[in-house]
Amino acid sequence: MAAKKSPFPVMEHMTVRLVREYLTRKKSVIIPIGVTEQHGDHLPLATDAVIAAGISRRLGERTGILVAPTINTSFSGGGLPGTINISPSTMSLVVSDTILSLASQGFRNVYIVLCHGGSENALALDAALKLLLRTNPACEHVMIALLPIWKFHSPGVGWGKAFSEGDWHAGWLETSMVMAIAPELVRMEDLALDTPEILALQIRHPDNYQRAEKIVDDEFVIPRMTQRPDITVGVMGHPETATKELGERLVEDSLVALVEKVSTLEARADGVYKSVAFTPPPIILL
Repeated sequence: MAAKKSPFPVMEHMTVRLVREYLTRKKSVIIPIGVTEQHGDHLPLATDAVIAAGISRRLGERTGILVAPTINTSFSGGGLPGTINISPSTMSLVVSDTILSLASQGFRNVYIVLCHGGSENALALDAALKLLLRTNPACEHVMIALLPIWKFHSPGVGWGKAFSEGDWHAGWLETSMVMAIAPELVRMEDLALDTPEILALQIRHPDNYQRAEKIVDDEFVIPRMTQRPDITVGVMGHPETATKELGERLVEDSLVALVEKVSTLEARADGVYKSVAFTPPPIILL
């Protein structure tokens, strides 16, 4: 009988013995984070998670680092059918507990590949990771690197180009990348957009999908933020220009930058915390 193909670097496909053997060679792990949310009628709800898993597994293959199961749910803010909103604090606890579980087994270098860019999500995760390192002695020798996927691209390519055009969500960039990673999940025949006015509003700023409401319009009253009721598709950009070939170039461009960063961190990480420059944020009283 032919030997089975090695499941590395996909952790959930490995066995206890295989992970134990890995830990004798390396103490690093990649954690992909996505979301389950509206991505129009042409992309799956799991788009961010599909990209997170696809990029992370390729990163693991090139660096020899094990890839933990993808965290598929976090906070979207959207409300179209199929979207699952997990509060940012809950998502942060899931990530923190995942890191603690891995640290207890001997993992020391943690690389979080973040592929969902919601502002509430990103802020909560950054704060939670800092508190984890500050308060939990189990992380005394653990290095955590938060790697937002949109930070890794060549100048004028990929995320930088997309964001400059207001292609924030389910546009040509994400559509092209899913075409390259999981083409069977793309349904371009069902492509739809919101009205030109709503689409233009969201292209100007990704948080324009929200509306603010108050019982009393006063500066001290906290607004209730919800998705605009006139959004029915949930695309921010122009997916009609997407291609699989472009997606393959975008995936490779991100991978090159990520491999360089992770390889540099791997070479320098020694498990010892040292003082670095710290500048407190401005004090705002008024």
